Amino acid sequence: MRRPKTILVRLLLVGLSLVAADQLVRFTVLRDGLFLGRPLPPFGALPHPAHRAWAQELRGPEAPGIGRFDAELGWAWRPSSASDDGLFHVNALGARGERAYDAVPPPGVTRVLTFGDSFTFCDEIRDNGAFQHIFENRHPDHEVLNFGVSGYGTDQALLRYRRLGRELGAEVVCIGLLLENIGRNVNRYRPLWNPSTGFCLAKPRFVLEGEQLRLVPQPFPSRSALADALEGGTLLDTIAPDEHWYERPPVPLGRASAFLRLACGWQAHALRAPERLWQEPAGEPFRVTIALLETFQREALAAGARLAPVLLFPAKEDLAAYVDEDRVYWQALLDELERRQIDVLDLIPALAARERELRAAPEQGTLYFGGHLSSVGNAVVASELWRWLGERP
Repeated sequence: MRRPKTILVRLLLVGLSLVAADQLVRFTVLRDGLFLGRPLPPFGALPHPAHRAWAQELRGPEAPGIGRFDAELGWAWRPSSASDDGLFHVNALGARGERAYDAVPPPGVTRVLTFGDSFTFCDEIRDNGAFQHIFENRHPDHEVLNFGVSGYGTDQALLRYRRLGRELGAEVVCIGLLLENIGRNVNRYRPLWNPSTGFCLAKPRFVLEGEQLRLVPQPFPSRSALADALEGGTLLDTIAPDEHWYERPPVPLGRASAFLRLACGWQAHALRAPERLWQEPAGEPFRVTIALLETFQREALAAGARLAPVLLFPAKEDLAAYVDEDRVYWQALLDELERRQIDVLDLIPALAARERELRAAPEQGTLYFGGHLSSVGNAVVASELWRWLGERP
C-alpha cells in the first residue's frame, strides 16, 4: 500500500514543481509577453511593447517624411517628399526618386513600371542604388519607374497599380514578388503575420471565391478610426473575418502557461515559414498569391502593356539555401506560373552566381545591405531585366 502512495506523492510533487516553474517563467522571463525580444502567442492587437508607443502616435499629427496612412491601401508614399535621412525621395507621381516623368513617355522611349514590396522599392539604400535607377543610367532610351512600397503584399501592389499605373503608357509592367510575400497576401493586420513588425496597420486583401478574387477592403477610414479600434479593443474582432493568421496557432490556456506559450511560439514560426507555405499548393496562401499574379498580369496586358513579368526576389536566407544547399523550396510556384503561362523572371540563379563571385572576391562588395539587396545586388537585377527584355520580340 505504501509504494503506490509514494509514487502518487512523487508525481504530485513533480506536477506542482512544473506548475511553479511555469509560473515563475511566466512572471519573470515572459513578464512582457516576449521571449528573446519576440512576441509569443496568443497575439493581441499590440503584441510588442514598442507597438503601444507607436499606436499612441496615431492621435497626433502625421509625422513628416515619405510614409502616410492610406484609407484604401493601408499605407503609401507621400508624393513629392523625402525621408528624414535623405536616403529616399518620392516624386510627384508617387514613384521613388527625384526625377520627374511626364504622364506618357516621350517618343522613342520605352517605359517600364515596377510594383511590389521593399525589394522592388530597394529599401535601405540610396535612390541611385535602386535597380530602376541603374537600368535607366545604362539605357537612356528607357524610363523605369519605381512604385514599390515597403511592407506591401501583392494585393496592395495590384491596387496601387490600378490607382497609378494604368494610364502611364507603359510597355512593360513588372510585378515584384519576394518569396515571403505569400503570407502577407492572406493577412489583414500586419502584426498577426509578423508580430515583430515595426508598425501596426491594417491592409486590404483578396479572398478566392471559386476562381474569382473578391476584395476585402482595408477597414479603417482614418488614423483616428484605427486608434479608436486599438484603444477600444475592437480591432481584432473587426479584422478576424478573412484574416488567415488570426489565432494561428490557438493557445488553449491563453497567457496562463509560460511553457505552453513557448511551444506555441515555435509553432507560430513554423506555420508562417515561406518554405512551408510554398510547398502547399492547395493552401489558401498559395492559391491566393497565384491568383493575384495572374490578375496583375492580365490587367497590365489589357491596359496596353506588351509584357508583364513577375520579378522573383529571394531574401538573404533563401539565397543562402540555394547557394549552399541547392535547395529550391519554391519549385511549385515556378511550375504553376509555367502552367498558367505567366511570365516570370527568376532572379535567383543570377544572384546566386554573383554571390559565388563575391565570396571569391569580397573586396567587390556584398550582395545584400542589411536585409535587402545592395547596389551590387540591384545591378544584377538591372542586368537580368535588360537580358530578359532583349530575348522578347
